[in-house]
Amino acid sequence: MSAADPVKEVRVVVDNLVASYGTGFRRHTVLKRVNLSAEPGMITAIVGPNGAGKTTLFSAILGLLCPDRGRCLVGGLRPSDYRCRHGVGYLPELSVFPRGWTVRALLARGADLSASEASTELFATAVARTGFDSATLSKLVEKCSKGMQRAVGLAYALTGDPALVLLDEPFSGLDVRARARLRREMVAARDRGATVLFASHEVLEVERLADRAFILQGGNARPVSPWGEGESAGASLEAELMDN
Repeated sequence: MSAADPVKEVRVVVDNLVASYGTGFRRHTVLKRVNLSAEPGMITAIVGPNGAGKTTLFSAILGLLCPDRGRCLVGGLRPSDYRCRHGVGYLPELSVFPRGWTVRALLARGADLSASEASTELFATAVARTGFDSATLSKLVEKCSKGMQRAVGLAYALTGDPALVLLDEPFSGLDVRARARLRREMVAARDRGATVLFASHEVLEVERLADRAFILQGGNARPVSPWGEGESAGASLEAELMDN
């Protein structure tokens, strides 16, 4: 969710980040000295196979996970401080919605929580982002298909046009039309100056959308190079993923 006082530009810096799960001596290191950055007005992709640590990295950027070593800065602040002060547009890979809420009621609640005087306009924008008709807006969210729930989650996350947008496997479960709508929203967020990060293992979507890309594999991150050169970018990315 976006707060009432969003900043215009947010740079994300991940510096020698080490993160693990477990207790005591039984810990599993997921991220090993990860270094990367994401810039305002750009779409940055984090690419890697399932289990590579993409969600763990996003948890650190959101301030939901305390790293073992290294640091992460969001807009020059600790991630948790930034999130509390300004809010983040976050779409998790698996969204869990409160039961008993219709799509319309959930989106209206999101607009209300924005603490903006323009909540009516924010609600209208969120509804437009879903592309749903009146009947679908009246459905309980838990009764919606996976693809529809993804559309609801995206519209909720983008309420108020947050300056930082994190999307974890956003194309999962989407049909052709929903994918096209998601691409438009990601490009629109980038064009208004937001910092957009998305985690994905779908090479074609990364090639189509990303201004920069990092491969996360084996607990480490490395930039894909060359990038921004049309077909050579996608070929380079696919080759690097296949070679490791």
